[in-house]
Amino acid sequence: MTFNELKLAIAIQKAQLGGRDLVTDRERKEAACLIYAEWVMHFDETVFPFSPDDIDRMRLSVRKNTNTKTKVEVAIAHGVRCFFSNRGKGPCCSEAECGHLVPRLRGGGMTVENCQIECRAHNNQRREMLIEEYLQSNLTTEQEASR
Repeated sequence: MTFNELKLAIAIQKAQLGGRDLVTDRERKEAACLIYAEWVMHFDETVFPFSPDDIDRMRLSVRKNTNTKTKVEVAIAHGVRCFFSNRGKGPCCSEAECGHLVPRLRGGGMTVENCQIECRAHNNQRREMLIEEYLQSNLTTEQEASR
């Protein structure tokens, strides 16, 4: 999921559209208007790069995919940017992931309290390191790209 798609998922969650599938074209358009209003209100962006089909796919994912639901809840609680952005660990990529404060290999769970939003590049590089270990390491995503 890209960071833009994550923002779309947040706008869908905030629009509180209910749990049923939209059947008519009118319902889809009304839902799209509500989602766009949430997008503008929460992200202060007027460019909305999603089609009604994109919205339908993401609505389904927000409703039925546990990982998507958790990622949305984490982003709402902790923010939509990569935690390591502007922290000296190199540039971020466009893919959003849930990074664990206490990695799963060390017993950490997939909960809002134990997760933060990270880009895939930083998440993959950090692997099972704690945040402090990663921040103190000399690893950067620039080094990873040069390999």
